[in-house]
Amino acid sequence: MKKIQFHCLLFISLIMMTIGLIACTNDEAIVSDENKETSNFAGKTSDEGYLYAKAFYQSNLSFGKSVDVIDPDTKQGVTITEVKVNNEARARGYVVKQIKTDVFLFFADVNREKDVLTVYDANTDKQEIFSNLTKNEDYKTTQKFDFIKFTPQKVTAAKGCGFWKKVWGSCTFHRIGVPVEGSPGYCADYSIRNTYFLGSVIHSTGWAPDGVYPCK
Repeated sequence: MKKIQFHCLLFISLIMMTIGLIACTNDEAIVSDENKETSNFAGKTSDEGYLYAKAFYQSNLSFGKSVDVIDPDTKQGVTITEVKVNNEARARGYVVKQIKTDVFLFFADVNREKDVLTVYDANTDKQEIFSNLTKNEDYKTTQKFDFIKFTPQKVTAAKGCGFWKKVWGSCTFHRIGVPVEGSPGYCADYSIRNTYFLGSVIHSTGWAPDGVYPCK
């Protein structure tokens, strides 16, 4: 009889231990899921683009809208994400990453009060400042460089100026054999060099003559 009681107690104890182990396993799984979510969030907010923007503004930041801009020929492209400062209604910062690699490429700040654009190139670790934007035609026609709204339609390949140069780079265009006004029989060649960022011309040399010669 004692043996039967002992085996019964042992069996009950094993059942209780099993229930306890299952409960502990479920609790651990829940904690693990929470840690996983926290880790993912920390990873997104501590990437290089966010850190650079944080250091630049020294203020509370939040991300706004994002847009993908893709080269139709190579299927490569960039993701542009708004950076809002101190919960301002309109974003003034932009973080640019490569789509396939998620590598941080550029940061831009558009100071619309002072009409100044600051661009940081993560690859070269150099920062450039473009001021006096009130005279810039693209600045006027893109609602003061709303890159989320206007970049997809402006980053288009042109003869002598490819997709990536329109994202960030310079292109030179030429006009050959233009008649010189006021000088009958003479022609001139002209060239212009435009610097682009996210499809918009942020600096231009303007059309300049390369030389005057008798028209052919």
